[in-house]
Amino acid sequence: MSTTTRTYTHPDVLTIGIRDGWADPETDPSRIGWAPRQAAAAIPFAVVDGRPVNPYAPTGIRYGRNELGHWGEQLCADAIVTATDEHGRRWLVMVEREDGHGWALPGGCVDPGEDPAEAAVRELAEETGLHLEEGAHWQPLPARYVPDPRASDEAWMVTVPTRCHLGTVDRAELPAVVAADDAARAAWVRADDYAALAAGLKVVYGGTIFAAHTALLRDVLDQPKPEVIVISFGYGHAIPPKADLTLDVRASLRNPHHDPAMRHRTGLDEVVREHVMTTPGATDTVRFLTLVTLGLLPQISTGRPVRIAIGCVGGRHRSVTLAEALASALGDLAISAATEHRDIAKPVLPKGVHR
Repeated sequence: MSTTTRTYTHPDVLTIGIRDGWADPETDPSRIGWAPRQAAAAIPFAVVDGRPVNPYAPTGIRYGRNELGHWGEQLCADAIVTATDEHGRRWLVMVEREDGHGWALPGGCVDPGEDPAEAAVRELAEETGLHLEEGAHWQPLPARYVPDPRASDEAWMVTVPTRCHLGTVDRAELPAVVAADDAARAAWVRADDYAALAAGLKVVYGGTIFAAHTALLRDVLDQPKPEVIVISFGYGHAIPPKADLTLDVRASLRNPHHDPAMRHRTGLDEVVREHVMTTPGATDTVRFLTLVTLGLLPQISTGRPVRIAIGCVGGRHRSVTLAEALASALGDLAISAATEHRDIAKPVLPKGVHR
């Protein structure tokens, strides 16, 4: 279809789309009450003569919905699930779309009344079989316009990308993903940066990246690499990760696990952080780690971050709290630091294992 077409709605929108419920049955947008849709929009848009106007127009199609079903903004959510392997390489969950548009992040439309972050979790499970609801740390990113090739000046998509980093995981132990729903294939793809992702998809799968996700993936993957990576882990789950320095805090700080109210919480929760950091010696430990980390930083960048590992029994409370505190302290010194919580989403260990 020529991009110079000015009025176009794909026949599927008016047939299959209305039948299956993913398209507005109203064919004349001027008969829609636009106030509620404008109020709920993630990105504000104007309505002129009863017709919505894409805030990122022109698209080449002035009137009609092109291949999209929803007049105006359609809110979507995309799941960005990453993990770092034992060699420090980053991997990303991707799906190959059945419609031939290439490889994309798992995602889809947000249902009415649904939270976008919850929609990202749901879409991930539906398209890859990967269930990460319990214990996983999801971080919604700001809503952004999707430059979808199926859009028009009157129908467009906005997404709320939601990130979840699984921490350091042995390559052989990355959770399995299986294509389902409208995904033809699902896979963990090497994604140290955007170029590595594109090359991996081409070489391994003969595929390309979905055009609408190119800018989003560049923004996410091509961030400056941190100078320090602080890893929390639990000795009760596996051997310590590879690191330049490993600190065992099992015997030096009180364990929130022994308080039933905090047992199933993590060091990302304020009540746990306060419990740990008010333990005598906690702030001194962070100061010590800060000084040691400064000593480990090379005078000239090698491109390889310094890795600091902090371990407790379960990898949920003390180690997570100290890892976040150390990263914050380094940030205050203008040193870029990232945290990885290897075992934060794993099952809570039985009481008898803790001390």
